[in-house]
Amino acid sequence: MTYILKRSFVGTALFISSLQLMAQQQLKVSAELPSLKEGDKVYFIDFIKKQTDSTVVKDHKFNFVTDTDSSTFYVIQVGLQPKKGQFFYMDMGPGQLNVKGKGDTFNDATFTGSPFVSKWKELESFILARCGGGLSYGNDIALKMQEAQAIGDVQALEDLQNQYVNYVEKGKSAAKEWVNTYPDEPISAYVINAFLLSKIPLDEVLGLIKSLGPNAKKSKLATFMLNMQQPKITSQLMNQVAPDFTLNDVLGKQTKLSDYKGKYVLLDFWASWCGPCRKEIPFLKAAYEKYNSRNFVILSVSIDTEAEKWRKALSDEKMPWNQLLEGTNKQTSSLYHIEFIPTNFLIDPSGKVVAVGLYGEDVEKHLATVFK
Repeated sequence: MTYILKRSFVGTALFISSLQLMAQQQLKVSAELPSLKEGDKVYFIDFIKKQTDSTVVKDHKFNFVTDTDSSTFYVIQVGLQPKKGQFFYMDMGPGQLNVKGKGDTFNDATFTGSPFVSKWKELESFILARCGGGLSYGNDIALKMQEAQAIGDVQALEDLQNQYVNYVEKGKSAAKEWVNTYPDEPISAYVINAFLLSKIPLDEVLGLIKSLGPNAKKSKLATFMLNMQQPKITSQLMNQVAPDFTLNDVLGKQTKLSDYKGKYVLLDFWASWCGPCRKEIPFLKAAYEKYNSRNFVILSVSIDTEAEKWRKALSDEKMPWNQLLEGTNKQTSSLYHIEFIPTNFLIDPSGKVVAVGLYGEDVEKHLATVFK
């Protein structure tokens, strides 16, 4: 928003107020680090607008100035593929951010400036205390999981997955506490986006945003989330005949999907090391207990590559339906275009896929419409 000074404004007081208002509509970022080399290109990324500005380092310094009328999320990085410590992010609004350090990375620098800077520091300390890791901890774990998966370190991947799930769960509680404490702080919109969006039902997210104070609702993140629609999980197999396949069950017996023709089948792809998959099991158990006497079965396909860990998970979880192991043969998950887990497909008695991506309580709710 650009404020225009009307000709009817008269008097020194009004003129000064208008100039102050205009000044408040800019965000200025200044940084100085010894590691910033002459000619280095630095990028300033607006997360919401998906806009990128850039500047060049001179005398180990760089500056950005941008017009803004409210808080939003920015990423600042050295180069298109920054090294560790060569980028930082922050929820910022109109005002000033000063970054100064004697070390080689932003991690060692001192951040000062407008009130949004101290509030960001407060949030970092709060999340660290409540979750055992700071604001970037989840991203750090995700990168380590990618590395473990790339080298096939299943044990490390499982351990990291558990750490990630634990951080996410603690983060949900911490985020709600923060928003309840600071309902009118613009940074609270960032907290909802980072720790609750896609981790709790969208209607709960929208309810929290609507409960924010007027100052917080001005945040571009708040506006962005309020305009979101419930994502529709779909598949090119929707309304198509489900591809048949043959896999071995826990006793080594060959089982075909077509063995279950004439029944409603919830085909569930999962893995023992997948935390979100394990969290879905109680909902699957509830649905199975309620509807397995009504022509309904669940058929789980694990993409585990280590049979022992798969068997251990089966022993721990005690799922009362047939379990199949795909192992290193990825033919079945390829047939179903599996890109992430958990993913499931509801197949009707004729063998056609009639629903995709039923999670949490939606499993029972959807089956209630099928068996009404």
